[in-house]
Amino acid sequence: MSWSGTVTCSHCYRQGHNKRKCEVLTERTLRNYNDNVGWAAAIGEGDPDYYLRQAERYRLEYMKRTKIDPASGEKVKNKTAKAERMKKVNCGYCGDAGHTRRVCEVVKRDKLVFIEESRRARAAAFEDAVNMGIGEGSMIPIRTNGYNSDNKWGAYTSLRYVKEIDWDAVTSARPTLWVYHVEAGKLGSANQSRWTSRDQIRGMQENFNEARAYATTMSQPVPSASLIPSLDVPAGWMDCEPSTIDVAVHFPTKGNKYHKQRAHLYAWPSKDTKQAIIDLGLEEHWKGRL
Repeated sequence: MSWSGTVTCSHCYRQGHNKRKCEVLTERTLRNYNDNVGWAAAIGEGDPDYYLRQAERYRLEYMKRTKIDPASGEKVKNKTAKAERMKKVNCGYCGDAGHTRRVCEVVKRDKLVFIEESRRARAAAFEDAVNMGIGEGSMIPIRTNGYNSDNKWGAYTSLRYVKEIDWDAVTSARPTLWVYHVEAGKLGSANQSRWTSRDQIRGMQENFNEARAYATTMSQPVPSASLIPSLDVPAGWMDCEPSTIDVAVHFPTKGNKYHKQRAHLYAWPSKDTKQAIIDLGLEEHWKGRL
């Protein structure tokens, strides 16, 4: 729209209408359709597929603009015109034609499988934490690299206080609990708090045994663990209710097409994913892939 308030078409640059209502573009679309139909017929023994595809593209565009099918000259309903256009649309998730990601049944089923796998991962992670006695308020020995009490750099074992558990991060893609801890003697120091891969619950016992063995060989005392854990899971956490899990992060709609398309894990499932599909009764949708 110009400064005077008059609409200017971005196709023909005339005033009084926009590109959607441009008669010049509509006539050109019809002409392109007829030309490609004619060229496809004139090829004879050649391959007319290219011109037929072009003709179909202009046919759909003309129908969208006028609600008239140039192949028959008959008026079509909006629903019919949309259905014709959708035949040429490919889903950005599963790649099949005829629908978009927004209504894709494949991605809906894959999300159900992801949630079911995550339920099982959370149950297992919680059981591990209970069995090991790790929770908020625990005092646990962790072997780390850094400066010891003598201000010497190296690997040493320190007593760490578990301040927080990253509950919502536990999914089938990250099936272990991580804890947020701080050195026991520096509870008020923010820069001493951290998340580390050493703190995965499944590895806690291994870290403790490794730390004890290392400290023994170095004649270093090993701090004892003081286990007074609190494992109060958030409401709905075990059932993976929407408030506790961000499914969209694992099924992104932004980025390049490789980020947005279906993961091999769900296209060709195995092990835990396969079992979750079977337990959900969805086998028929993975025929020949289970």
